[in-house]
Amino acid sequence: MGLTVKRRLPFVLLFVLVAAAILHMGFARERPDVASLCAWLLSWTGLLEAPDAAERFVLGDIRAPRLLVAIFGGGALALAGTVMQATFRNPLASPDIIGTAAGAAFGGALAIVFGWADAGVAFTPALAMLGAVGVTSLVFVLAGANGRFTVANLLLAGVALNTLFGALTSFVITFVFDNYTASSRVLFWLMGGLDARTWQHAWITAGGFVVFSALVWRRARELDLLTLRDDSAHSLGVDAQRARRTLVWWACGLTATTVANSGGIAFVGLIVPHLARLLVGPAHRVLLPTAALLGAVLMVLSDLACRTAPASWNLRLGVVTAIAGAPYFLYLLARQRRGQAL
Repeated sequence: MGLTVKRRLPFVLLFVLVAAAILHMGFARERPDVASLCAWLLSWTGLLEAPDAAERFVLGDIRAPRLLVAIFGGGALALAGTVMQATFRNPLASPDIIGTAAGAAFGGALAIVFGWADAGVAFTPALAMLGAVGVTSLVFVLAGANGRFTVANLLLAGVALNTLFGALTSFVITFVFDNYTASSRVLFWLMGGLDARTWQHAWITAGGFVVFSALVWRRARELDLLTLRDDSAHSLGVDAQRARRTLVWWACGLTATTVANSGGIAFVGLIVPHLARLLVGPAHRVLLPTAALLGAVLMVLSDLACRTAPASWNLRLGVVTAIAGAPYFLYLLARQRRGQAL
């Protein structure tokens, strides 16, 4: 792919994202609802009278915040995966590799199981983010010695805490196993989904994306250098240890604010960076916006599939993204067996 095409690709993806957003807002399970969407949009300009109160509520208070969580959440997970793969120099790294997502799942499960989620919309996201930050902090404590750490130690500590907090989450669920309503709420949340999202969820997800993506963008050159050996990065003026620690925290922030508001979403942070790198190459100035837009498009289309599927299926967003992502990994496996590098 030529250099000019690579630079234009983010703009093409932005157009695709706008089209996907219109489809997401304009299609309902029962029938297309494009006319109501157009009337609702044009009512803001004063060109048309606003639709009735019921349609305004559906479009403005149900679909719009759900769409925004999908856009910013998908972009955040893709960015977090891109950062993790660069900082760990591992194409299989993902946002949950050091336990951030497992900590968020544990915090969210606690909020639902013990009834704190019913006290307010913000309680589940707050507990989930607290769990994510706590586990990430613990990973650095376990992996470090005298303030220094190695990539291998970070990965080992992350795998161990991932397993531990996954088991703790399952243990917490056993407290409400006999309560179908409570246990199903926890399981559905762990499988990921954007139903019943509010503007509060949307603002938290969007705010996390804007703040942490801006911080990551400032360090695009450091991400390029971290894909080299640490001594090579040092020779070019980058403290690899310090940069890695900072970037992992920014990726933790992107992951925590998304998982806290959408539950467990599989494969977005793992697959999308791979695909973006194949399209535009490894230079992070182009790779980061491309990955973010690809992640947003994938999340919006996956959630559209959930919204338009028959209601009896109870299709979850995390299931759809996993089904979409698994074939790509089979492709990578076939490619590796042919002797090609990942």
